[in-house]
Amino acid sequence: MKPVYALFTALVCITIIPATAEKEKAPAKKAPAKNQQAAKSSAKSPAVKPVDGGAVEKKFIGKWAPDPKAMMNELQKGLGDDPAAAAALPLIEAMMQNMAVSVDKGTVTIHAMGEKQTATYTITKVDKAANKLTMQITDDEGEGEGSATIEEKKDGSKTLTLEKDGEKFILNSITDSEFEKRQNAAAQAPLFPGLE
Repeated sequence: MKPVYALFTALVCITIIPATAEKEKAPAKKAPAKNQQAAKSSAKSPAVKPVDGGAVEKKFIGKWAPDPKAMMNELQKGLGDDPAAAAALPLIEAMMQNMAVSVDKGTVTIHAMGEKQTATYTITKVDKAANKLTMQITDDEGEGEGSATIEEKKDGSKTLTLEKDGEKFILNSITDSEFEKRQNAAAQAPLFPGLE
């Protein structure tokens, strides 16, 4: 179960969820004393400069659930001809039925299969015209970069698309009561006996 959950969690944590961590460069040889300071300063990566997400971030904050049809389409695109991965699709689809995601300022929490994962984010760029945030994300995998785009529909509902390296995780806005229902269901034992 862990590999399937890891696959699904990886898709979730695209904003939530990106893992293109930068590594510090280490000098190959010990630098002479006068060059040690220069070697240290060149080895450090620049700090992330946070920006205010403003109105776009306010649209991102809320309760979300996977869009089953859109997510299954994305997953099938990414699988190619791998029959083992294709065999996992029904399980992933079942997991999506009770999955819930909550976004608060600076954090994203995923509730699925009795597990709860929280990632933190720092907004680095806001595109108001596109309703898009670019973020630095920190989760169990380390730090990475991702984006979140909000689409507002005429009926008042919203769709959130989280992206990382061309992979997408598509969520629809849900009510507090639907979130609570999914959160409670997600806290139960796994749907399939013997899977942990």
